[in-house]
Amino acid sequence: MLALISLGPERSTAAESAASSTPASSTEVPAPTPAAVMRKAYLALVKNSIVPANPRVIGNAAVEAIRTLASDHAKPLPVDFGSDPERDATWLAECVADLPPAWSVIEAMARSAETAHTGLATPQFRRGLIALGRGQPLCSPGFNLYRLDDGRLVVFDVIKGASADKSGLRIGDVLLRSDGRQALANEPFQLFTRQAGTDVTLDIVRGSQPQSLTLRLIQADVSNVESRLLDGGIGYIFVRGFSPSDDPARKTAALVCDALGVLLTLTQGARGLILDLRSSMGGSGEVKIASALCDGDVIYYLQNPLASPMRPIKRQGERIWPDRPVVVLVNQKTESAPEGLALSLRELGHVQIIGQPTAGGLTEFSAIPLADGYSMTTPTGAVRGPISRATPPSYAVIPNLVVPNPSIEDLLAGKDAQLDAARAAIERAVTR
Repeated sequence: MLALISLGPERSTAAESAASSTPASSTEVPAPTPAAVMRKAYLALVKNSIVPANPRVIGNAAVEAIRTLASDHAKPLPVDFGSDPERDATWLAECVADLPPAWSVIEAMARSAETAHTGLATPQFRRGLIALGRGQPLCSPGFNLYRLDDGRLVVFDVIKGASADKSGLRIGDVLLRSDGRQALANEPFQLFTRQAGTDVTLDIVRGSQPQSLTLRLIQADVSNVESRLLDGGIGYIFVRGFSPSDDPARKTAALVCDALGVLLTLTQGARGLILDLRSSMGGSGEVKIASALCDGDVIYYLQNPLASPMRPIKRQGERIWPDRPVVVLVNQKTESAPEGLALSLRELGHVQIIGQPTAGGLTEFSAIPLADGYSMTTPTGAVRGPISRATPPSYAVIPNLVVPNPSIEDLLAGKDAQLDAARAAIERAVTR
C-alpha cells in the first residue's frame, strides 16, 4: 500500500494529489460505472506502473474478494489470464458490472501487489495521510515489523505508552492477520490513518501459541527519532519515520540534526555514527538529513515520468557531521524516503550499508483518480543517485554487507547481528 506522504519538499506533488484529490461533481461528469472503475484500477496496477504487479496474483485476489462480496459472481481466472492486460481488465470488469462499487475488491487487488508506492487511497486514508504529514497522526499504533527468513512478520519495536504497548503487543510476537486480513509489512503505517478509539483485531503467534489481541488505537506522544551513545563512543540514531511536521519537536529532520549535535558534544564526541533505518516509514526530511551528514550540492535526482528530464534535488543546510565514519542499517521494510537517504549517503558520503535489500521504493508515484474520492497510486518515476545518476536494480538499495535479520530468539535475547556488524565496521574504520 501507499508508503509515504512525500519523499521530500520538492517531491510532494504526487502525494498532495493523492491526499487532496476529490471526484468531479456528478453534474459535470457522469459517475464512472463499477466496470469502468475496475478496468482503470487493474490497468493501473499491471500496465501503467513502472513496477507492474503480477497479473495472476492481482486477478486471484480480485476473484477471492468478489466471492466474499457476491459468491455467484466469482469465476475461476481464464487459463490465459495475464497474457493481455486489456482483455484481462475487460474480464474483471464484467465480473463486477452489475455490482455496487467494488472498493473492497480493488483494495484487495492493491494489497496483493505488495509493491512500494502502490495502493488504494480511500477518503479516510487521505485524511489520515494529511494528519500524518502535519506530524499530528490520528493515532499512535506504536509498533513496527520486519520479515523473518520464513516470510512471517515479527514485532521488533514496541513504543512505551502507545497503542501496542497499552494493548499487550510484545516484541517477538508474529503478526498473521489484521481484522481478518493477511497482515502486510506496512501494517503499522496503515493503522496510522485510522481514528483514535478504533479497535483492531490482531491475530498473532506468541511463542508457539496462536492468539487474538484487540489493539485499541490511541493517541500518544511518540518520537520518530531515538539516539544514544553506545559503548566505545559510537553514536546511534534510530529513525522510525520521516515526518514533515512544522513542529520542530515532531519534525524528523530537526530531531536527527539535534541528535547529531548532542552526540558530537558528549565526552570527546562520537567516534562514528550508526544510522538505523530498519523498517523506517517513508515521509520527508531525507534531504535535510543527507545534507547534515555529507557534502554535495545535489542530494539526488528525480525523473517522473521516466521519459522526462532528470530534476536535481539540492541540498538543504550545512553539514553538521565531521569526517567520521557512518554506517547505515536497512532491511526489507526500509522504504521510500530512507531508501533515498541511503542511496545519497552511499554515493556522497561513501558510507557502508549493512542489513537486507530494501523495499524497492526508489520511485516516485502518481495518483490516478477512480471515483467517489478514491484513487490508485502506482510508481511512475525514479530516484537517481547524485553521482551515478542511476537507480539500482529493482529500485532497491543493496547493502555492502548482507546480514540476516534477527530471529525471534535473537530478539528475545537482545541479540542483533546487524547492529554488531555495524559497530565492527565503525571500529575498523576508526582504527585504520
